[in-house]
Formats: sequence, C-alpha cells, structure tokens
Amino acid sequence: MNRRGRITYIDFARGYAIFTIVCYHGLQRADLPGLWQKATAFGGTGVHLFFLLSGFGLGLSGAGYRITDFYRRRLTKVWLPYVLALTISVLAAVFWDVFPDGFDAWLAGAGLYQMFSERYIESFGGHFWFISAILQFYLVYPFLYRLKKRLPDNRKFLALSLLLSVFWWLLVWWLGKGHQRVWNSFFLQFLWEFALGMVLAGRYEGKDTRAWLRGDFWRYPAWVYLPAGLLFSGLMLLFTLQFGATGKIFNDIPALLGYTALCIALYRLSENMLPQLNRFFLWVGSFSYSLYLVHVFVLESYIRALHAAGIAVNSLSLLPFAALALLAGWLFEPVSRRWTALFEQRDY
Repeated sequence: MNRRGRITYIDFARGYAIFTIVCYHGLQRADLPGLWQKATAFGGTGVHLFFLLSGFGLGLSGAGYRITDFYRRRLTKVWLPYVLALTISVLAAVFWDVFPDGFDAWLAGAGLYQMFSERYIESFGGHFWFISAILQFYLVYPFLYRLKKRLPDNRKFLALSLLLSVFWWLLVWWLGKGHQRVWNSFFLQFLWEFALGMVLAGRYEGKDTRAWLRGDFWRYPAWVYLPAGLLFSGLMLLFTLQFGATGKIFNDIPALLGYTALCIALYRLSENMLPQLNRFFLWVGSFSYSLYLVHVFVLESYIRALHAAGIAVNSLSLLPFAALALLAGWLFEPVSRRWTALFEQRDY
C-alpha cells in the first residue's frame, strides 16, 4: 500500500487500463493495415479490468451502509461528473459540430435511459456505453452485496455470477443481437468480472497468507504472469478474428485474464526496472475516470482541427492526441471535483 492507505497496484492498473483505452480509440482512427487494426482491440480490453476493479473497490469499502447513502455516493462520484462531460459534449456538438448528436442524446444520458436505447447508447463518440454498464452495476449492487453475504461460500457466488453471464452470452448469440450495444454491453455480460472483483476484495481482507487466495495476486514476479498474458491475449484475438461479433460475445474470459496478467507483469517490471513508467501510470490512475469521460471529445475535436488544417488523419498526425487527452483529463479532474462538491452533503 502507499502512504494514503491505497493499494498501489489498483491505482497503477486504473492508469494502465485507461491509457490503453485512449490509445485504442486513437489508433482506431488511424489508417493501419487490417491485422494491425484488429490487434489494437487489445487496448480496448481495459474495460474488462475496470469492471473487476469496480467490484474490487466496492467490495473493499464494504458498502454496507444504507441503500440511500450508497446511491447518493454513486450519484455524486459517477453520475454528476458524467453529466458535466455530457454537457461539454453537447455544447461541442451544437457550437462546433464535433458530434452529430443533440440535446435529446444529452437527456438520454443524464436521464439514465441511454443504457436501454440503441439509438442513444453510443452518442457523443460511443464510449459512454461503459458508464451505462457501470451505472447498471450500481443499481443492482445492493442485491449483489446481500447475495454474497448470504452464500456461505464465495465460490458459489462467483459460480452463480459466471452462470448468469454465460446464460446472457448464449441468449445474445441465439437472438442474433451480438452487434447491438444494449445487448452485448448489458451488465450481465460482465457480471462475472464484477463479482470476481468483489470476491478478491473479500479475500484481500482475509487472513489467508497465499497471495492468489487473498486477492493481492499482483505480488508475484513478472515472469509468472507474462506467459499467461500472452497466451490468453492470443486466444482473445483469435476469437475476434475467427468469429467476429460472435467471438466478441464469448471472449471475455481470455480477454480479462490476458489483459490483467500483462498489466501485472508490467507493474512488477516497472516497480523494479522502470520507476518512471510506474509513476506515470500511478499519475494517470489518479484522474482515470475524468480521462475516460473527456478523451473522445478531445479526439473528435483534434481530428476536426486536422481536417480544418488540411492535414491527413493517420498514425503520425494522431501522435499528439494522447498527450492532449491526458492534459484534458488532468484539467477536468479539479473542475469535476468542484462541480460535485456543490451537491455533497455537509455537516454543519
């Protein structure tokens, strides 16, 4: 842990995951050869680790307080910054034509029915689908919390969660809905990942000294994780390349395992050999949510500026985008904090 009592690896993982997502969205707009373009999907796999980390964070906090307090805290920390980012996006759409969306899309996001509408779920760049999925998890979390407490064995809770996810995968595949975001990104698709985070949090707080069972599984040397990371990441890409939309429905298990293993390997290497890289990802992790909220707005604005200047959009001209996105996320963080502070309850 660091001096603030936070788990250093968790902060690192947040920074690493959001950075690869930013790079993924940027590379999607570059003119890369076919295989390389598909390989960039690895960066987008960071959302799977985010679902696990979300379950882990709530599991560590206990979140056993009153249900009204739980929803108030989630609305303050997640929904209010989201509304601020939506507002920036709709203003950019109206006054600078950055997005084709309008006030109706803003209302769908702020009103929380975006998550059930294929028309709106990919508004303002498409990345807000993840916020919809996270908000769905928050809606059902009190039920998940009570279910986990009632089941005496965490393995039963995890197995039940995995079973529900597998059922959802099969249902989406059978109905032919794998290409629709409201179906392939519904919270049941990722329930097993969120539940795994909750279980690992419980293990971490337990007294078992074995790292894999406790939950602090990032303590082993890098060479333990690297082969597994390469193997499962290769399986994820194989699923995607061979089976297309169907493969994306069923590749979540190798995606999470491969991405997380490589993340841990890099964390262990950066601790011992690349301290500057370690500090960089810890820094990015300190404003990861803000960066996620604004990075697509930065990308679309930057591409629009390239078009206005007559500059071709390619991998070279897109290089400054990552730095601009980091700057925007870093600047958005204190603004978001001041915005949410206006609505926080104070004891006088």
